[in-house]
Amino acid sequence: MKKIIAAAAAVLALAVPSPAQEKKGSEAPNITGTWNMGLQGGHVVPVALTLEQKGTAVTGAILLPTQRGDRIEVQLKGQLVDLALTLSGPVEGAAEPTTIEIAGTLNEDGSMEGSLNGSHGKVSWTAERLKVRK
Repeated sequence: MKKIIAAAAAVLALAVPSPAQEKKGSEAPNITGTWNMGLQGGHVVPVALTLEQKGTAVTGAILLPTQRGDRIEVQLKGQLVDLALTLSGPVEGAAEPTTIEIAGTLNEDGSMEGSLNGSHGKVSWTAERLKVRK
């Protein structure tokens, strides 16, 4: 009888995942890639956002338009924790010290949305990851 109970306990232990096993099976989201970001102002301003994620740490760059008609690349650092993204970086060469701050959320459909705060105030944004061609 003891052998049957021990065998049943062993089978149950294999069938019911422990909390550690459950976490292993569900992968944390990774936002590495190039994103089409749309800044919402009087009209939508398209910008490129490239991100690289290692664990919760996120680095990248955003290519922002300038008043001169060209674009400036701003290097960003931040993190993705529980689907919440925070990034910031200094704008090199700006007339006055300026920092870009980005806050957002990764949505269930894989898109992102949030706000960007910079020298022109706070604007909303949405973003979709570019698909990698095979």
